[in-house]
Amino acid sequence: MPQEPQKKEPVGIERRQSIRINKNYILRFFLKDNPSIKFEISQIENISKGGMCFTSTVAFTAGDLVSIELRAPFIVDTLYLEGRILHISEKVKGLIYQNNLQFQNLTPLAVEMLEKIEKYNLNGDIK
Repeated sequence: MPQEPQKKEPVGIERRQSIRINKNYILRFFLKDNPSIKFEISQIENISKGGMCFTSTVAFTAGDLVSIELRAPFIVDTLYLEGRILHISEKVKGLIYQNNLQFQNLTPLAVEMLEKIEKYNLNGDIK
């Protein structure tokens, strides 16, 4: 009996469940297994309630667990996030990397702050 062909998702279909915000907020990051070594300050390229894309000079590996300290102009305190690297693209050979990270273990406060980031960038207000 012939097997039924597998369905492939059409190229370009958006699978994200959260709205992506294209803003450049400042962050610091480090491997969760080694918090004593903090990497340089960088910035995100985009963020959503599900994850973020950011650049770095660090060559992460898919699966790395990363802790993030995020600053946004309308959030008084630093927002602490955690996520797993899903994909890495080398943008400048051996120097600059684009990292796609999926959030994990978000606290209720982190979810609330990510919702404020979304509302602020969509409505110009966090209310």
